[in-house]
Amino acid sequence: MDEAKMLGKFPFIIPSNNFKTWKGHIILLNMKSIYIEIFCCNIQTLENLEVCIPEFELSNFHRFDLKETVLSIKQKIRSLSEFLEELIEYMSNIWKSNLFLNMPNLNNTLYPDDKFYTLIEDINLYGQYVHSIDENLRSVTFNVLDKCKRDHFIKIFIHDDKYPVTKRKTLFFETLVPPVIMDSLLKINTILKLFDQFKIAVSELNDFWDLHEEICSCNVIGSYTYKDVNYKISINKHTYVEVLVDPFNPKNCPKFNLHGHPDAIKQFQQRLNEINPILIWNTENSFMENILNIFEIQSLSHYEKQESEYDTSNCCICYDELDMTKEKQSKLCDICNSLYHMACICQWLLNSGSTPMFKHLQGKCPQCESEILVAIENYNIKT
Repeated sequence: MDEAKMLGKFPFIIPSNNFKTWKGHIILLNMKSIYIEIFCCNIQTLENLEVCIPEFELSNFHRFDLKETVLSIKQKIRSLSEFLEELIEYMSNIWKSNLFLNMPNLNNTLYPDDKFYTLIEDINLYGQYVHSIDENLRSVTFNVLDKCKRDHFIKIFIHDDKYPVTKRKTLFFETLVPPVIMDSLLKINTILKLFDQFKIAVSELNDFWDLHEEICSCNVIGSYTYKDVNYKISINKHTYVEVLVDPFNPKNCPKFNLHGHPDAIKQFQQRLNEINPILIWNTENSFMENILNIFEIQSLSHYEKQESEYDTSNCCICYDELDMTKEKQSKLCDICNSLYHMACICQWLLNSGSTPMFKHLQGKCPQCESEILVAIENYNIKT
């Protein structure tokens, strides 16, 4: 009896009392489970056989028509168990070949091993977000649009032959998001989870992306990307203010840190000491309007570095005198020759989102915006 063969070979498909209806799951050759419904008046002759596979119908697979496939297999086979075996093999091949439709630069003949199909299957689930894929399948770049249609990219690297990687390992990736978001992405070991978290972050930070564009339209010093939360804004020719923005609450009053020659910043520092900026900051105003109100100025002027700022005997952050006899207590920028107290440059980099790694801090020089690497092996810092 074919009923016994069906129950033995396909234990996850449950028949009705009269064995005319079968519902349950079949397992494809790549171990993917698919829900299936079968209606057949006579499972020995396959009379009036009807097959319904919702997942395949919704997926709109390329060059696959379920009704035509059923008729084709039915002409060659006369029992339901043999029919299902043939159908599973055919569907497994269809599933594999269609995984590459969103990846036109990949050749499926290059990836015969099933270990690649879990990876490809994950990528294919978000095929509409795929921006580019490395032809050797070593990286995939996704693109997510925020509410204002701005592009946000994440490039995910796949270095291991095994996928998903073990729980002790994480996926390497490149993206431009604030450090607080980067921390939440660092412990994920599958493309699906990493991309899901990235999509959520892009959506949650929509107000921050808006503010980033607004700040960059102000009189900023240097260039900034979506990962930056510290911005330098010129107040007048001799003074600029560094603002630290909370990416989760970008409309709130930021933190201020004035820079310039001590004589030039005196009046603005006095203003900050006399007021509570939080009480003056109005979330209904633009960012520039709030800056003008905080510092009681009419407009933002272009910042011009003073010759005294190049004085190598003073720290270019706090402007206090450097003790040149203590070489390990100072840091020189190799590009612009600016000198800093170790305490000042380390705190600056930490506030900019840098994280100590391999006994070093890395970030941008406060003066010239070039990359600066600070060794902290013999220097204690508070993180």
